[in-house]
Amino acid sequence: MIVWNAVVTAIMMAVACAAASIDGSAWENLRYTRTIDLSRSYVKETGLISVKNLQDSPSNEYYLTVGDGNGFVTSISAISAALMDSNMPIEPELVEPFVYKLTFPVPVAPQSTLDIKVRFVYVDALQPLPAKIDLAEKQSLLLKLNKFVFSPYKTTDYTLSFSGITKGQEMEITTANLKASENVPDVRPQVQENTLQYGPVLETLEPYTIQPMGLLYEHNRPLLSATNYNRSIWLPGSEVGNVLIEEYYELTNKGAELSKGFSRVEWMKGKYEQSRNHFALSHLEYNAKESFDDYYVTDLVGQVSSHRKIANNLLIQPRFPIFGGWKYNFTLGYHGKLGDYVHKVNDEPDTYMAKIPLLNTLRDATYGDVYLSFYLPENAEFIDFASPIAAESLDLGNEASYLDVSDGHVKVTLHYKNLFDDLSNLDVFIKYRYTKTNYWWKVIKIAGFVFIGLTSYFLLSLIDISIEKEEKK
Repeated sequence: MIVWNAVVTAIMMAVACAAASIDGSAWENLRYTRTIDLSRSYVKETGLISVKNLQDSPSNEYYLTVGDGNGFVTSISAISAALMDSNMPIEPELVEPFVYKLTFPVPVAPQSTLDIKVRFVYVDALQPLPAKIDLAEKQSLLLKLNKFVFSPYKTTDYTLSFSGITKGQEMEITTANLKASENVPDVRPQVQENTLQYGPVLETLEPYTIQPMGLLYEHNRPLLSATNYNRSIWLPGSEVGNVLIEEYYELTNKGAELSKGFSRVEWMKGKYEQSRNHFALSHLEYNAKESFDDYYVTDLVGQVSSHRKIANNLLIQPRFPIFGGWKYNFTLGYHGKLGDYVHKVNDEPDTYMAKIPLLNTLRDATYGDVYLSFYLPENAEFIDFASPIAAESLDLGNEASYLDVSDGHVKVTLHYKNLFDDLSNLDVFIKYRYTKTNYWWKVIKIAGFVFIGLTSYFLLSLIDISIEKEEKK
């Protein structure tokens, strides 16, 4: 509790410092519609905002605050913004924790309006309630959030909607040291087209209006998280036609724990293994974006045989169901066609570009630490990389493998944090140079070592090291 209070205090202080430097009278939110998607194991939020320039001169800088004022959301995994009419992207610039500056492509004239769309994802914001349940019970999740919009500007029309849920109820948050605004509108939920909706609120909301709330909803699916994910891509030095991809997962389920010991008899009697709607993880599902040619699955025990390809999906069944708090690690390896991943760069001799998806297609999963490693051919020269999202770090090194005769493969490792499954649509590019001289020099070295080894064996065979005395004639 002390650590959590410290985190919340630090977040609130950072947001408060940013708020002091933002002119709240520069813009007005004529309409702000929040839609929160709760169908996954993480939270996806979309904001449709119609903003009005209240300044005396044109302006193209608008500040977006994605915090909730009480530190319920501790990190943002991804954020994007675009103009609604043309879908032209806007690059959000992080100026303070949870505060982004949006720079419009064209300044907005005084008293004119502009419609923008923002999307962001935050992980680790859901918690099971109760934390422990029986095998046959259904899991409920609690989301803590701000009922209103935590914006530095006034808002005159506000709506909050929740999608992806079948049952939900509002709960009062009574945690100590929570901040809340006074004289806020009393808004009751209503069901509109399979969504739970608050509003529209047509009363003016002051900047940074806070009303803590909790939403408890039924979600009888596992909260799958890969706390550690290593994705290794081995690029060949010759046109052998294949790229080896190997992935190591350390999985856990952040959902509800069992209230009593696990009984495999009860598990089989309930046929939970055949259901996709159970809070225990019984299958891992991948779609066919990756080829999965000649794939294999192993874990610490050995080879895993309980896997199969069905239509456009690869299903892997762990050795045991993974309940809340349980852990499981395994390795998935497969080959891909070289032409699908590596291409030569035009007008640059001996230069190649490798394009690899940031993540594999594991369904409905979040990721803690992600290490994307490229193993370039031995003696290759790393030039540059391009990533659609910022990496935490870049590490260059070497790693020896079979038939490496000098420093080994050039290893390029990118480290990411707090990712989610939808980012498998993004690609990372690696540019490197590998000449024919590098290739044939390695072949000559290998041939030389083989020749030296055979010659040494032949010369040693000529030496008589026997201890028997030669018989006299």
